Amino acid sequence: MNEELGKIKKPNAEKVLGKKKAFICVLLQAPQEASKELHDLIFNYWEAVDKNISNLEEKTGVVKKIFVEGIPGTGEDVAINLKEASLGAWNITEERRKTGAEFSELENLEILQKVIDWSKCLNVGLTNRGVAEKISEELKNESQARIEYIKSSLDKNIKDGESVIIFTGNQEISIPNDIEKFIISPPELDLVAQWVKKAQEAMEAQMKNQYEAQAKAQAAASNQDDDSVDSSSEKPDSGLWTPN
Repeated sequence: MNEELGKIKKPNAEKVLGKKKAFICVLLQAPQEASKELHDLIFNYWEAVDKNISNLEEKTGVVKKIFVEGIPGTGEDVAINLKEASLGAWNITEERRKTGAEFSELENLEILQKVIDWSKCLNVGLTNRGVAEKISEELKNESQARIEYIKSSLDKNIKDGESVIIFTGNQEISIPNDIEKFIISPPELDLVAQWVKKAQEAMEAQMKNQYEAQAKAQAAASNQDDDSVDSSSEKPDSGLWTPN
């Protein structure tokens, strides 16, 4: 059941208690050099996510497993990498690991590496159409293999009645049909998206202004050169050859 952004439909406990349930969370982390405002917005987002998951756990059962898109492996290895990827997400998992939740495998390392490498190849500025088409086909095949592996991992690792968390960069992540899907999208996620959009617009405007200023400076310099040439051409020719 895909819910609208910023909303979570309260589940009917009688209907979902015996089913598999996945709480889908967007994985956010601000760069260290980002402004305090953005860090505060993301901190508030993770607080809201934690609260929403806790509310769902009261009705559907505590989280038993945690899956992280983009991080292969299980257990402590995933925990270490998740802490680097998003401290807010890591804090949420640590609280639930205290009550028995475990990191389970979502990604296959080899498949993930192939998707990453083929994506890099496609972005290097290819000149041959045939090569580009070949790389695109390989990327498509490995991306589909990745989707199938993720769905297989979820199907294999989630038992009937269990609640799990899936941290992902895509709320529309494809999961098996027998898993009840709850997209955790509090209003705080919208606030982060709006902040990022405004920051991007401001950066684009600044780059545009810099480009226009540079173009004006170059035009002015070109006009000065033309004036200098015109002035020199007015000097009388002595008829003598002058060595360079």
